[in-house]
Amino acid sequence: MTSLLVLVGSLREQSLNKRLANVAIANVSDGVQTSFVDLSTLPLYNGDHDGENSPESVRAFRAALHAADGVLIVSPEYNYAIPGVVKNAIDWASRPMMPRHAMVGKPMNCIVATMSPSNGIRALNDIKRIWAAVGGVPVNTFDFVLQTAQNRFIEVDGVETLDDAGLKGVRAALGHLERLIASAAPAAAIANWEAFIAGLSA
Repeated sequence: MTSLLVLVGSLREQSLNKRLANVAIANVSDGVQTSFVDLSTLPLYNGDHDGENSPESVRAFRAALHAADGVLIVSPEYNYAIPGVVKNAIDWASRPMMPRHAMVGKPMNCIVATMSPSNGIRALNDIKRIWAAVGGVPVNTFDFVLQTAQNRFIEVDGVETLDDAGLKGVRAALGHLERLIASAAPAAAIANWEAFIAGLSA
C-alpha cells in the first residue's frame, strides 16, 4: 500500500482547490491510500515555539509527512506567487534540519486550480523549487494547472469530477507522482542528504 498525504493550499471551505483535491483523491490508483492534513491548524512559524515547544498540530503534521510515501499539494496562486499557508507548512516541515527533516527524499507533485485563463504556473514552480531546495524530490516536469477552473467541474452520476481534459491532466499528474515514489530517486536524495550532514562534522 502506498500512502499519499494531500495538502490543500486554500483555507476556504468550498475552494476550487479543495474541490480539485477531492477529484484527485477519487482518481488515485488502486493500492494508494490518501490522507489530509488541514494546514489551517498550523500557527505561523516561530522558532521560539519549535523543538520541545512545538505545538501538537505541528508534531502531528511532521509525523504524517514522515509516514507518507509521497505528497500531493493542491494549491492556488495568490498575487502571482505561492500562498502563505503553503510556505508556512514548508517552514515547519523543514525543521529541525538535522539529522533529517520530514521533507528529505519525499516525492511531491503539485497541481493548481485557478479562475484565470493564464495564471497558476508561478505558484506551482515556486512550490516545486522550494521543495527541491530543502531536500525533497518534486516531479520536475509535466506540470498541470487547471485554468478557468470555475467552468471545468461537472457531475457524473451525482459525483463531482472534471471535464475530459482536466481529468486527463489530474490522472497524468498522479501517475507521474506514483512513478516517482516507486523510483530510486527518493533513496538517492536521502543518501545525498546523509552525506551532506556527515560532511558538516568531518
